[in-house]
Amino acid sequence: MARIPLMIDLKEKQVVIVGGGTIAARRINTIKESNAPITVISPTINQAIRADWEADLLIWRQKTFEATDIPQAMLVIAATNDPSVNQFVCESAPTGCLVNNASDAVGSPVHFPAHFRQGRLSISISTNEASPMLAAKMKQELESIYNKDYEDYVEFLYQSRQLLKQSTLEKQQQKKQLQALVSDEFLCKDKQLQALQSLKQIVEGVDASERVM
Repeated sequence: MARIPLMIDLKEKQVVIVGGGTIAARRINTIKESNAPITVISPTINQAIRADWEADLLIWRQKTFEATDIPQAMLVIAATNDPSVNQFVCESAPTGCLVNNASDAVGSPVHFPAHFRQGRLSISISTNEASPMLAAKMKQELESIYNKDYEDYVEFLYQSRQLLKQSTLEKQQQKKQLQALVSDEFLCKDKQLQALQSLKQIVEGVDASERVM
């Protein structure tokens, strides 16, 4: 099965997670960054989920799942330790709803890849069920390369792009400016500040001979 990666905005979209164990906690940890309202349906929950519930980061419905529990959900995650219950959850999902079945990697239409984030930078790794251990290893290796320095760097690139959009430069000139910034040289905070000052002067129409470089 050929799958494609997607970035989805779940803000203010209802997410329902059925299950209260380790896998459910992992899914919650990923989704709560999106500011989506999360509802957990399970008779019991583990300590990690309880901590999020006590912090008002999710709603916990202490019950067994019923088909009527998810009529408005945008994303449904079946994460119990019973494959038959997970299958029932998926079959009960409303039309058009995104569904992840934690106990059926092959048949589940939605997958959660290995993933990490540094500010605006988001990197995901998937082996399409071949080896989750390899995906985890690659994630660890990439995290050491694209470390915390990249959080500030990518934010700098974003600010630079927004400034150039406000300028009167031709598109080709804007592209040339942005290409020059994609360099390890600009991982340095001082270099970032200098470049942003120069770009602000471009937007303000300051003569090139007067710019801070």
